[in-house]
Amino acid sequence: MKPVLEILIPTFNRVESAQAAIESVLDCNDHRLTVRCNSNGYEPNLEKFRNFDSRVKYDCFESNRGPQANSIKLFNETNTKFCMLLSDEDRVNNENYEKILNFLENTDKNTQVIACSIFDQIKNDYYWKPSPRISESNIHNYVALSPLSTYMSGLIYRVDSLKCIDIANLTNTSIGNSYGHLDITLHMLRNGNLKYFNERFVEKGADLEFGGDGHSHKLKNSPKNPTDDKNIDLNPSVYGPKARARQFYYRENLLNKLKSEISPVSFLIGKLNYVDFFYRSIMKSNQLVFLPKNTALKNEAMAAYIDSINKNENSGSKTASFFKFLIISPGFIANPLFFVVSNINKLIRMAYMMKLVLFQKNYKD
Repeated sequence: MKPVLEILIPTFNRVESAQAAIESVLDCNDHRLTVRCNSNGYEPNLEKFRNFDSRVKYDCFESNRGPQANSIKLFNETNTKFCMLLSDEDRVNNENYEKILNFLENTDKNTQVIACSIFDQIKNDYYWKPSPRISESNIHNYVALSPLSTYMSGLIYRVDSLKCIDIANLTNTSIGNSYGHLDITLHMLRNGNLKYFNERFVEKGADLEFGGDGHSHKLKNSPKNPTDDKNIDLNPSVYGPKARARQFYYRENLLNKLKSEISPVSFLIGKLNYVDFFYRSIMKSNQLVFLPKNTALKNEAMAAYIDSINKNENSGSKTASFFKFLIISPGFIANPLFFVVSNINKLIRMAYMMKLVLFQKNYKD
């Protein structure tokens, strides 16, 4: 009999943390739960997991092929009923695991994705928890409400359905593609629904300042940049202004290709959600990454616009043109305009949510 859930752990240069993540799964003494880990480089201290236990599978690349290649390998090799990505910084709760396994065994076949709550071990509180007002989302609600955190851990996919979509394309190597797990979710919801698991299972660990995609630009023992103690020093290829703008054009283009499958209102809100999130991300990117002196955020974002066209990642839509206008306009024009658009979007989303909650309430009654 197939295991119910396999935890997929992509790792890079975080041996101790990856080992703890694997062991947190093995501590859940249940044959229905297994773990599969792949490292983006040879790690001698993780080799012991190759023949460690029937519930664990371990492999590695000889050299770093990037996070996308790591995820693709794990997705392609999993063969359980469901699989879940888990950051090597995070753990699973070894007390509540039976609840999630029973939940998965009893879920209907139309459920393609399950989003788990994320509990922060350091703050002893939830990092992210689903809204109690919504128990299930279809593709229209998912696009409009953007109900998930961008955090990688905690998304559970139905494996049979996962194998039917073009995983390699949705996780292709591109500076614009940093949220492949959310794009996979979007495409899986073309044929089913998203449900939420509110109880504690995924445990967010301490944020490590080395390794992984967010810190792959520096070595493990690199000293903190002394010029700005408040700057987090994240990877510019993920969190820099050019990268953030590329991510907007990439994801907006991906959404544009599904226009015929999404209701007009949801489609409009979804595009405005992207404008809101990525414009804010660009404007605060100099607080997250160290940029060369005299770097202009809007020049970086404009360069991303040109690159997105050259890489065929720009839809050419009115939304893409509007975003370009925002990023090239002076602040005294762009900021008030963004403020108006952002607040209009909030009002539309609120109305959408109220209608959805009322509909679900009447349906239950």
